[in-house]
Amino acid sequence: MDSETLRRVEALRAPLEAAYAGNFARLRELVGLGVALRSACDGLLARAPTDELTDWRAALAGWELLGEGEQQFAIAKGMRLLARFPKAGKAVAAAARNRPPPSTPAADAGDPLAAPATSLPGIGPAFADKLAARGIETVEDLLWLIPRRYDDVRDARALADIAALPDGERATFVAKVATSRMVFARGRRWAEVRLGAVDLTSPATAMVRWFNMWSGLDKRMPVGSEIVLSGVIKRRSGRLEFANPDILGVEVPGTTAPNAPPAILARYPMVEGVPPGSVRKACASAIARAGEHVNDGVPATVEVAAGLPSLATALARLHEPAPGIPPAELAGMNRGDSPWHRRLAFGELFALGVAVALRRRERRSDAAVPCARISLASVTSALPFTLTAAQARAIDELATDLALAQPMNRLLQGDVGSGKTAIAFAAALQVARAGRQTAIMAPTELLAEQHMRTWTAWAGRAKLRVELLTASTPRGVRASRLALLAGGELDVLIGTHALLAEGVGFRALGLVVIDEQHRFGVAQRAKLRDKGDGQGAPHLLVMTATPIPRTLALTAYGDLDTSVLDELPPGRQPAATRVVRGAKGVASAYKLVAERVAAGERAYVVCPKIEASETATRDVGAVHADLCAALPSARVGLVHGQLDAASRDAVMRAFSAGELDVLVATTVIEVGVDVPAATAMVVHDAERFGLAQLHQLRGRVGRGGGRAHCVLIAGTASEDGQRRLDVMAETTDGFRIAEEDLAIRGPGELLGPRQAGVPRLRFGDLRQHTELLLEARRHADVVLTTDPDLERPEHAGLRLAIARRLAHDVYGAEGG
Repeated sequence: MDSETLRRVEALRAPLEAAYAGNFARLRELVGLGVALRSACDGLLARAPTDELTDWRAALAGWELLGEGEQQFAIAKGMRLLARFPKAGKAVAAAARNRPPPSTPAADAGDPLAAPATSLPGIGPAFADKLAARGIETVEDLLWLIPRRYDDVRDARALADIAALPDGERATFVAKVATSRMVFARGRRWAEVRLGAVDLTSPATAMVRWFNMWSGLDKRMPVGSEIVLSGVIKRRSGRLEFANPDILGVEVPGTTAPNAPPAILARYPMVEGVPPGSVRKACASAIARAGEHVNDGVPATVEVAAGLPSLATALARLHEPAPGIPPAELAGMNRGDSPWHRRLAFGELFALGVAVALRRRERRSDAAVPCARISLASVTSALPFTLTAAQARAIDELATDLALAQPMNRLLQGDVGSGKTAIAFAAALQVARAGRQTAIMAPTELLAEQHMRTWTAWAGRAKLRVELLTASTPRGVRASRLALLAGGELDVLIGTHALLAEGVGFRALGLVVIDEQHRFGVAQRAKLRDKGDGQGAPHLLVMTATPIPRTLALTAYGDLDTSVLDELPPGRQPAATRVVRGAKGVASAYKLVAERVAAGERAYVVCPKIEASETATRDVGAVHADLCAALPSARVGLVHGQLDAASRDAVMRAFSAGELDVLVATTVIEVGVDVPAATAMVVHDAERFGLAQLHQLRGRVGRGGGRAHCVLIAGTASEDGQRRLDVMAETTDGFRIAEEDLAIRGPGELLGPRQAGVPRLRFGDLRQHTELLLEARRHADVVLTTDPDLERPEHAGLRLAIARRLAHDVYGAEGG
């Protein structure tokens, strides 16, 4: 069986195995599964049509109408059908998941895109093996091997003219060969050519070496021949030297004149053991053979509406820039922001937009029990403070969602202390007035207990019945609370992962609130949602104190509506932040701690490591000892991740209760308790923390009003580390900090490569392509409005692109 068919087998196997795993444990969380299965099946049918596969594809057409048992049966049948195909090796299976967006499947075996690379002139078995080591096996794979930069070699200069250029600059020049030989020494071989000026009147000379080159290169450049080279200048003992320059032309006296050298030299990613010129020729052959057949799923109508070139034109220009291209346009190609690069980015972002829209549609296809709106006054009368305008706006947005007969799916984001809990309280009150219950899940017992204290104070005025359930809840108390919950005698249950236990049953679950959503996996959220009473899916509110950049909100959380709290409550002041260094900096930071403790306030001192290392010079134990010596009258506590949970919580409760003045800690306090009396934060080795972490830590202080202080003690910072410290000192705006964090670290590291479906993009850049992403989303919505199931023939390529996107970014993801 050919490699392309095996790839399509693997593209279908990926979503099937994900749905089948763990006795269908993840079936309900795999949004868009029906679309992915249909698209992948279409791709395989085009290569290997069978009656059984055709019948199975017909059953998939009604996937969304099947019950869960019927879906399980269909998946099991698909697995049996796949068992008849050989399983691809690891390299082919990986390529099926990682290759760029595929083309439309051909109706016959003559698909020029699927043809092996060896079908192109000049690619023999040895060359093909080296390409395969990079995952390049077909003609289409070569089309997507995009040059990483372009060198303008239109103006070749004389050797004498480049003699004054600085080291490290690239130059294109004409010279005459003075000597030429192959050298073999110490197990290495290289071609060595000494050059002189073409007119022999200039003293300029240069030595050129090509390492690990084939024998006979010296014969191509006999003494007296003229050659055109392009390479990076280096000097040794006053003489120009070039290592592995590109050979653009060779003219040997008495022979036919060579072809004209290329005007623009495309530089491709290195293929081990293959000369750059051979890679260029292979890609040029691929464009000539199959460039017009390529398809990444963007319909031609969308290309025209978006004012973009066709994909075939974009790839052709990227592989072979026009000889007369102006220098400014060439500079754009080298920056990666040319119209041709934008077209490739648009293709990825468009497919991503369709995938997100499908997820959103699938979630909204559920039914929910509507909860009638209540007056804002009924909320504010229970709260001991005045709402901010941002809080009032968010409450109104949630109230509108909760009154609908489809489940709310909303993300609430706002800085630490911006008042997210009050929004959740308002939602729970509306749900309770409709006779339904709310589950609130926090990542730690300590945070759950803090919620319980806050909610208890408010619930009395609103006549809400609230209880707490954690792993520490005594067995008898637990049984009593579960009985009240099942009998509908509780309105709100606050807890940790204990809420997911089998014995926890709600009578009428109407709302699920997830606090610090990044601490929970998709499977955990789905399991809590499944505790509904069968009358409808519960509404969902996920909250985060880590501001999310706009582009990530559109992609990773694109299937959720978003509410933003962009102002702090009255009286809350941002912490004044400064960066210090060295022993003097440490002394000034500890002086601040002493002053705040003397004033009856409390302070955090944070270290990145439990033990000292080469990168983190201060460990929590040493810092704790130093502070105990420096502040003999202060009560100094210590908490870190190696303590057991009970000991850790006991120390943090003591700090919260005022039994400790200073808490020395690692980042276990990042998501911590609310201690209004804490007004000072000192962070050792601050450059070792990410921006989001530093922002979360700083949000721990100043929660009781008044002035707060944050001192960042810097060690030896990298360029990125120094940039993070500068940002922290300049601003307390969480959303600006989030954008800077995205710019520094990128989306994969910012939330983790598997967190919440963060997309994997080759050409699109979430830091640079915000407007392009928005445009791609608009066009994706138009396509789905006119063809909701992507059944039209012109959307065949899009179906396959979406299948690959979903299989790779959703079904390849690790569960919660």
